[in-house]
Amino acid sequence: MYFMMNQVSKLFTETGKETLNNLSLEMEKGEFICIVGPSGCGKSTLLNLAAGLDTPTSGEIILDGRRVTRPGADRVVMFQQAALFPWLNVMENVMFGLSAAGYSRERQQKTAETYLKMVKLWQYRNYPIHQISGGMQQRTALARALALDAKLLLMDEPFSALDKQTIHILRAELERIWEDQKKTILYVTHSVEEAVYFADRVVIMAENPGRIKEIVPIPLRRPRDIEDAAFIALRKNILSQVQLSARESAAEEFDSGKGTLP
Repeated sequence: MYFMMNQVSKLFTETGKETLNNLSLEMEKGEFICIVGPSGCGKSTLLNLAAGLDTPTSGEIILDGRRVTRPGADRVVMFQQAALFPWLNVMENVMFGLSAAGYSRERQQKTAETYLKMVKLWQYRNYPIHQISGGMQQRTALARALALDAKLLLMDEPFSALDKQTIHILRAELERIWEDQKKTILYVTHSVEEAVYFADRVVIMAENPGRIKEIVPIPLRRPRDIEDAAFIALRKNILSQVQLSARESAAEEFDSGKGTLP
C-alpha cells in the first residue's frame, strides 16, 4: 500500500478533546481521495498528521514504506489561502521551493516554466503577486506544489475562498492536471459536489471523536458532469450522510451534558 494511516488517534491534551479515534485509511499510488464531514470532525487534523505538521497520539502513518514522523519533501500541502511570498513575482514563488530543495538555477527555471505553462500562467510569470487575481494566486500555489514532484499532495479546501466561476475553472484545471500527472492526492473539502467531481473514493467522517463513517467509491467516468443524474444521486446520498453525522454529533453533545439548548 502506497500511503497508510493505521489506527491513528489524536488527543489534544490542552483541551482533553480526542479529535481522531482509531482511524485507518489506505491509498494506492495515483489515487485521488476526498474527505468530507461536518465541521469539527478532524479533517484538517488528519491532513496535518499526514503532512507531519503534528504527530498522532497513537498509531502510525506510512508513505511509500517509510514512517511519517515530521514534515518532508515527499509531501506538499496546499492550503485554503495561497500563502505566496508578496515580495516575489509569480515565477519566483514557484522557484522558491525548488531552490530550497537544492535544484540548480537552470533546473529551477525549466521546472517553473513547465508547471506555469501547465496551469496557464506562463504569460504572467513576471507579475507581482498583488497584481494577479485570487484564482491566479491559487494557480500559482498549485504550480509551486506540483513543481516539487512530491509523492503525496495534501490539499486543504484550496478553492473554498474563491468565487463560484473561478472554482469551476480551477476544478477543471486540477482534473486535467491530475489525469495527465496521476499525482496521489488527499483532498479535504466541505463541498460534497467537489468531492464527487474529483474523487476515486470519498471518505465520509463523523465526529465526537473524529472517525471514518463510510468510504464511498465514485464509479463515474471522467470528466464528470455535475448535472448528470448519476452525479446528482451520488452527491445527494453523500450529503445526506454528512448531514446525518452532524445531527447525530449535536444530539450526542447535548445528551452528554456538554451543551445546553437555547
